[in-house]
Amino acid sequence: MRAFALLIALLLIPASADARTKVRVYKPSAPVQQPADVALVAIPPAAIAFDLIRRTSCDPRIAVSTGPGDPGFDPKGPKTGNFLIPAIFRKECLAQPK
Repeated sequence: MRAFALLIALLLIPASADARTKVRVYKPSAPVQQPADVALVAIPPAAIAFDLIRRTSCDPRIAVSTGPGDPGFDPKGPKTGNFLIPAIFRKECLAQPK
């Protein structure tokens, strides 16, 4: 009987009635675009342009290997697949690689 009286008293308290009728609905904020996302788009075209310039140049200062196993610049020949042979190794250039 006491539990029933306590339940009725809790339901009739005005503060709890106000809390149940005042509901806040939060609207999600608009997504914010990060400025770094736009700059990352420029990296692949810049890398492709750098590689094409490096492979089509006859200047030995530009046509250099970027590391071991660089396709086209590796002295042991191609590892796999088809690639653009650097211009410095073709007959069109008179310069010799260092």
